[in-house]
Amino acid sequence: MNNLECDPDKGCWLLSNCVKDELSYTCVHDPILELTPYTGFVYFLIPILLGTSILGGLGSGMIKRPILNLLLNYPSNISTQIAYCFQFTTASLNLLFLFFEKHPDHLNLPLINFDISIILNQTIPLAWSAGAFLSQISPQFIIYLIQLCFLLGALPFFWKFKHTQKRLEQDKRENIVLVDQKIKTKEEMSIETNFDEKQLNQYQQFYLNDHKKFQIKNLCFILGSFFINQTIILMRSNKYNNSIIGLNKCTLENNMILFAIVGVNIAYSLIVYWNKRNEEYHKDIVQYRPNQRIFKQKKLFLFYYLGGFLAGFSTGFLGMGGGIIIVTFLLSQKIIAREAAATAAFGSFMISINSLFLFILQKSISDTQMIVFIIFGILGVIIITKPSYILMNKFRIGYIILIVDIIQVSINVFSILALIVVNSTLYGFNVMLDRDPNC
Repeated sequence: MNNLECDPDKGCWLLSNCVKDELSYTCVHDPILELTPYTGFVYFLIPILLGTSILGGLGSGMIKRPILNLLLNYPSNISTQIAYCFQFTTASLNLLFLFFEKHPDHLNLPLINFDISIILNQTIPLAWSAGAFLSQISPQFIIYLIQLCFLLGALPFFWKFKHTQKRLEQDKRENIVLVDQKIKTKEEMSIETNFDEKQLNQYQQFYLNDHKKFQIKNLCFILGSFFINQTIILMRSNKYNNSIIGLNKCTLENNMILFAIVGVNIAYSLIVYWNKRNEEYHKDIVQYRPNQRIFKQKKLFLFYYLGGFLAGFSTGFLGMGGGIIIVTFLLSQKIIAREAAATAAFGSFMISINSLFLFILQKSISDTQMIVFIIFGILGVIIITKPSYILMNKFRIGYIILIVDIIQVSINVFSILALIVVNSTLYGFNVMLDRDPNC
């Protein structure tokens, strides 16, 4: 902890000393990245926990409480900066690997479900902004409490889905349950139907697009949504950065930017919705994967739209949980664990781009420290995540992802409880009830 008043008889939490200044005693943290046997052990844990959290699709935010806040006791501004650094590094490298992973049930399809990703990412920037705004005016104890309830509520779902996925994968290996019918080729459709050449070419176009590793149209929809929203977000001032158009954070005009984000999101989402729904109508005409309809089913579209909102809001407000929500939403629709985790990882990448902007605007760690933390992130993905993908492909045990998620969530539950006890014991419970005034 930094700049917290302390009792010299009680001292401060790990790696901090209670130092007297002119007026009172405050906690001063040891130099960042100072190497001791204890910190060396914690640094050894970082790539392991990073790699497993990325593997499960939960994102690097899951190590902020147990490692950065509890075991390393970094000041809040430093831990936030490091979390941004981890998030972008791990999400980017993991996404690169995921683009070349094959779907367990359809080996020629990408593992990421881009159609679902389009819906999820329509609302993530808006929800992230709302969550971040609320986080700024909320006492730390409230955030801890909501995080705790959220994580405890997620555990039963992951436990249930773990058993379901394990049974499903076993049944598939034993041919008790067959995978979804393979996607027919143009040649097979020409034999089985009386389609003319135009319809067969239309079918072939859908077929080729679905089998591309980089689906340009879908990626443009996703990136377009992000950059439009991000431009508007940067127009607004907050306690972390100034408005690019010079708005003061305490003015009505500054808060009205939130309504602009809402309006842009709704307009952009409608454009994407009508475009993709029209595409699905054409898929019906040529009978292309008739069971894969998301935009025509309004309830399903709204379900994923809500999932994206909750994921973005959770990440902005709690600093974690976006991956948990996306994975849970997808598993509830009987999407296999590996596809759910990969799609959640893509959502984490989009959130990480926002983290990169914030990191640049708020940078408070040195270049050397930044490079070290980037290396930790790279090691986590290369040493833990990528080999795990290879093993899961070899033995067809995708349910392992959910076991990893259960462990990660449990670690965070214990970490939050420990932080509440430590803060209330050393610094007083009232410290966690203080709010950082915006204006």
